[in-house]
Amino acid sequence: MNKEKQLIKWIEEMYHKYKGVLFIEKYHLKVKKDEDKDPCYLGSQFNHPYLDITILYSPEFLKDWQKNKKDAERRIIHEFCHTITDPFYSVVIKFPTKQDIENERETLTDHIAQIVNKHFTKLSN
Repeated sequence: MNKEKQLIKWIEEMYHKYKGVLFIEKYHLKVKKDEDKDPCYLGSQFNHPYLDITILYSPEFLKDWQKNKKDAERRIIHEFCHTITDPFYSVVIKFPTKQDIENERETLTDHIAQIVNKHFTKLSN
């Protein structure tokens, strides 16, 4: 298996490892190489309000991933967290009403609360 396929498989494995932790099981993951002429190191694209996320990787990230999986894991977790925060971002970059912002704020806060509640109940049992 070539290195890019190995990386894609690893990112998918990381998603399966962390999706329950981050409470993002309902999202569909896609992974692809950033084909832009100036690619981002590692990034995520969201398609709000749809439940999918695309992780974009660069040749530089691929090279670094081969050297240091621990650092790569830290970085991929960051990108998975965008799944949680980007719906809020997509609303506030427009001309939202106060109610729009309040609704997204509550959705984001509730998502974080669900993560804590899910893990707190595991810790208290």
